[in-house]
Amino acid sequence: MQIDLEFLKNVSLFQDLDPLALSKLAALLVSKKFSTGAIIFRELDASDALYVVERGQVVISKNVHGQVDIVLTRFTRGDFFGEMGLFDAAPRSATAHAEADSILWRLDRSAFQRIFSDHPEMAARICYRMVTVFIERLRATNEQAREAIRWGLEATGYSPATDPALFGRKSS
Repeated sequence: MQIDLEFLKNVSLFQDLDPLALSKLAALLVSKKFSTGAIIFRELDASDALYVVERGQVVISKNVHGQVDIVLTRFTRGDFFGEMGLFDAAPRSATAHAEADSILWRLDRSAFQRIFSDHPEMAARICYRMVTVFIERLRATNEQAREAIRWGLEATGYSPATDPALFGRKSS
């Protein structure tokens, strides 16, 4: 199966690539089909690739305790996930599964490293876009953490009025 270059250029991660660079990238991507409910990778699996969603929907979840998982996010057409696997060999931090029949394009770490060595300008453009997405995701995660802490404090009956020192501290 060959990837549609029109689709590829509309993926935010690759939007700064020219047609030649997109063609070079397309040759490195591997098509993967997943049926509804199929596990793409599990939390703590080896991490070695990024995935781009062409069709379907992917759910990213994290184990909280025992059999309890929390859905962190969902990815659809044009989204990418698993990008940490391009940069280090740490285990997967979450589980990904297909919520609908899906077609994904996989970019392996070894292929990404070839882009760095053979096409540094292309790598720089991809990395710039990846950093902008990291920033967006980090901001969203910070907001989720703030809300979780607030809810936890409210659930225990804690109020900033009873101990303002914990809430008045500012980072320096």
